[in-house]
Amino acid sequence: MISKERRKSILYAFVALLFSIVLYFNANGQSVQDTLSGNEAYTQNVSDVSVQLLYDTDQYYIHGYESTVTAKLSSANRVQLNAEAIEDTRMFRVTADLTGLGEGTHEVPLKIRNLSSAVKAKLEPDTITVTIEKKVTKEFEVTPLLTTESTPAGFELNDLELSPKKVTVTTGDQTLEEIQQVVARIEPAMITDDGVDTRVTVQALNSAGEPLSIVSDPVQVTAKATVTKPTKTIRLYGTAQGTPADNVESYDFSFSDIEAEVTGSESQLAQLGNSITIPIDISGIVHRTTRNIDIPVESGLSITPPSIDVEITPVLKTSTENTSRSNSGNSGNSGGSTTSGAVSTPANSSSSTTRQSEETQSTSSEGSNESSSETTQSSSQPNSQEDSSEN
Repeated sequence: MISKERRKSILYAFVALLFSIVLYFNANGQSVQDTLSGNEAYTQNVSDVSVQLLYDTDQYYIHGYESTVTAKLSSANRVQLNAEAIEDTRMFRVTADLTGLGEGTHEVPLKIRNLSSAVKAKLEPDTITVTIEKKVTKEFEVTPLLTTESTPAGFELNDLELSPKKVTVTTGDQTLEEIQQVVARIEPAMITDDGVDTRVTVQALNSAGEPLSIVSDPVQVTAKATVTKPTKTIRLYGTAQGTPADNVESYDFSFSDIEAEVTGSESQLAQLGNSITIPIDISGIVHRTTRNIDIPVESGLSITPPSIDVEITPVLKTSTENTSRSNSGNSGNSGGSTTSGAVSTPANSSSSTTRQSEETQSTSSEGSNESSSETTQSSSQPNSQEDSSEN
């Protein structure tokens, strides 16, 4: 037979076990319930959510409000949360109901519409401040506003033209009274060394030069301006380069143009001087040949024409006696200039001939009359002075 004290001990042990079991299931039951019911929450902040205003668009003009807000979304459904977070798949929208409000400034609460029941949202901020004015429309002439009147290279801009020259402005009646001018502001980044050719957003400015809230039709105008670039006329000279053929004594050059017009900054034109030397490759030429050769200019300069046609005529080697007689006869009759080797030589006319020759010396008695002709010719040829001094 169990004693009374023993029975009490067994009873206490049973009660303790019962309480332990109850506490165990109480603690773990909530976790199991949460897991089964899917109460685990996901959150995501979505910025730049557009605010839609509900008002009479024919009667009123609204301005002075924040057009976007941030929405903090939460849901136990990850897929549904992502769908609402992405703008292209989003179903909800944020609205501000201005219906029934009169002209003036108001603080309006924001509301979320069409949000999925599986998603919760909180807005930041949850109110916006709006200014309501009576809607008016007026036509304005657009004034170009230049922050600088020169290009990056220092070229002067000519008159700037806008197209169209007038726009229709929609705004509030009180804002309309503040408009001092409607402008198209041309920023320095819009100006190139070729001028201005860009689209510019129309702005309305008050007396302090501050932009006002308007809707312009069209929103942008086209701004165009040309530039006045300094120009300079220079002479063209030729210099032979390369290795002549074995049976060729010299070459005659005939230029299609003897002058060109260079455009650039004043400093570059000053450094250029009054002439440009064109390298002419005569390597391997044994027959009369015409080549189109680019006129070399440094970066920042442009030249017209950019290239010229050069007729290259090889002069074959002859005996010393025939060469001497030929030079003696030609020096008195030829209007062209001669030069030796690769010396820079001017082109004196569109049909002028530059001859490379090492045989320009003749007898003093035969060359007395020729010397006068050669000296006159070389006065326009900076690189042919040696021929005059030798004669």
